[in-house]
Amino acid sequence: MRALVTGAATGIGRATARRLAQDGYEIGVHYRSHRAEAEALVEEIRGTGGTAFAVRADLTSRAEVLRLARTVLDRWETLDVLVHNAGSYPRAMAPELDPDAFEAPFRLHVFAPAELTRRLRPALERANPGRVVFVSSILAFTGSRHGAHYASAKSAQLGLARSLATELAPRIRVNLVAPGAIDTAIIADQTPEERKRREATVPLGRVGRPEEVADAIAFLVSDRSSYLTGTTIHVNGGVRMD
Repeated sequence: MRALVTGAATGIGRATARRLAQDGYEIGVHYRSHRAEAEALVEEIRGTGGTAFAVRADLTSRAEVLRLARTVLDRWETLDVLVHNAGSYPRAMAPELDPDAFEAPFRLHVFAPAELTRRLRPALERANPGRVVFVSSILAFTGSRHGAHYASAKSAQLGLARSLATELAPRIRVNLVAPGAIDTAIIADQTPEERKRREATVPLGRVGRPEEVADAIAFLVSDRSSYLTGTTIHVNGGVRMD
């Protein structure tokens, strides 16, 4: 079994790559700027008897998206799992956003996953079923006070994923996870007081761990979710309940 995880060097992507490696997958560890972390993860996976390789690509560049796809297809004829996790959350108020700044999250969260899925579709279909998981965000459903461009891109990503779930069935299943506050670099700069205020808004009383999102992804790519496609699993401690 083979899985490509984008943005796998840190955070949720790293936890997901580790979890899938534990489940027996060969792992493609995509990264953009965290080379040392990606290479360390590959060595960690290999050290436990697994198989992994690291590949760099800037997913805001279509040429590099195509290069990433070619690298994967040159290595693997069949791709069982594709996890679209790569992303960033640049904070800015809507009136401050010029057109280029507003478009940037769409290139990363919508255009790149769409093109990467298109290019890797034959390999995913050969897995029959291939499984695709998008790492969305609670902000796709609630909006953001300081990231209208990010929340808008994540909302568009929902539409993309659900459309692909319809179009690519039955040979490929497409699902999403929508994390809330997770203990990653996105909230690492919060003060202890800010962290306490955030935790007070969560019914379960804490922020989530990357491994908890990885567990949800592992479920979605397993046979236990064989009758799920176009579904979103919310991993947010009860902040939003559907």
